[in-house]
Amino acid sequence: MLYSQAVTGRQPPAPSTSKTSTTAQSTSPSTPRPGITSQIHTKTAPTTTHHHQNPPRPRHQPNPDHKPRTATPEASVYVLTLTTTPSLSEPLNALREAHFPAHLNRTPAHLTLFHALPGSEMPRITAALEELCGAQRPLRLATGRAFRMRRGVGIGVADGGPRAAAQQLHGALQGRWWDVLSEQDRSGWRPHWTVQNKAADEAAVDAAMGEVRSGFRGAEGVATGCALWRYEKGGRWTFERGFDFDGDK
Repeated sequence: MLYSQAVTGRQPPAPSTSKTSTTAQSTSPSTPRPGITSQIHTKTAPTTTHHHQNPPRPRHQPNPDHKPRTATPEASVYVLTLTTTPSLSEPLNALREAHFPAHLNRTPAHLTLFHALPGSEMPRITAALEELCGAQRPLRLATGRAFRMRRGVGIGVADGGPRAAAQQLHGALQGRWWDVLSEQDRSGWRPHWTVQNKAADEAAVDAAMGEVRSGFRGAEGVATGCALWRYEKGGRWTFERGFDFDGDK
């Protein structure tokens, strides 16, 4: 599922030179050591101090595969999810709150349909949603098996007719928006809830996987529509609009 720094160093001291013979005190590179003298007459070479600076960190760049294929960069992108009844959303969100790293958990558990819909295409996007969601019947969904992700744990949607109907809806929407979709949103859809991601280590993933498999008894509910969310800086989402499944009403 789904967007610097300047390093300052001290300025080096000005070079010092001596063109006459002197009785000089022995020194360290920067701090004199009183009480120790040298009788060697010499021409003192200029001294310079080299300060090594760490290069500035590059700004985080979004994955190109996650950007919509529009002519200019998008001021806003939107996430589209399935809306489900509390009998599904609440137990999945409880699992997410238990296992997702707290400082990264900015959204409830969700079933993402599309990750980065372009704001510049919003009239076209909402028109397709109004038409297709208006013709879609509510879908009775159930949780399927837990599976391991690279740095977390997901729970899939159970196989069966409702899952197939949800995939058919996804395919129809994908076809309407294909030319502006990101590479990520052009790929096949594997509906799932992410209950853990970006875990600190393998042990955390193992622990979450064990607890989900042994303690979670599954959940059932109804997908009642779609929800459109505006993606904000920092990873939070702002609800934009809902689209109910009104088929056969």
